[in-house]
Amino acid sequence: GCCGMDAKNTFRQHAIVGFFSLGLAFAFNRFLDTPWSTTFGRVSIILLFLILIIGPVMRLKKPAKASTPLRTPWSWRSELGVWFTLTALIHFYFVMGGRPNWSLMEALGGFIGGSGYGFANTLGLIALFWAVVLAATSFGKIIMFIGVESWKWLHTMTYVTFYLVSGHMLYFQFFSTYGSGPDWFGYAAAAMALLVVALQLSAFAKTVIKNRKKREK
Repeated sequence: GCCGMDAKNTFRQHAIVGFFSLGLAFAFNRFLDTPWSTTFGRVSIILLFLILIIGPVMRLKKPAKASTPLRTPWSWRSELGVWFTLTALIHFYFVMGGRPNWSLMEALGGFIGGSGYGFANTLGLIALFWAVVLAATSFGKIIMFIGVESWKWLHTMTYVTFYLVSGHMLYFQFFSTYGSGPDWFGYAAAAMALLVVALQLSAFAKTVIKNRKKREK
């Protein structure tokens, strides 16, 4: 599904991921006093992080024959992807709702100059475009229509989306003068981005070693 090798969307899994996403948003807002706009942006980053670590972790740890959906993380990527896109769209709605007449040019203004938030928002907007494309192609009928090979290629863009989202978040937190500097989530997001890269490289190295062993036999 979105961002992965899974095209099955089940109501139960959507309900669980939705409950988790909205519960997390409520907790951020209520207990950490995070504004709703920021809250939904952060929840979407966490969901995308979960999607991105499933692949490398599964490659590093050969899954045993799993008997329950909870033990087969592959099958959660579609629902996580759809909810990542929904929470990102809600974040976008709140951000734009705070601008006079929903002025996109104002939201992107200043680019690297000015306070720097324009550049962060540009990265975020490109990421949102890809998120919508990935979510829209996360359903079985669409996959059948575009073909599995095209779908697989399209969903490699998940990593691009993750780097754009990380750039959006980290630039805003560490380089923009718009906010008050990085908070705890800025450091958490940086750690998540580094962990995704480390897992990717480890899974890649494992694949290379395995293929070399096969050739040597």
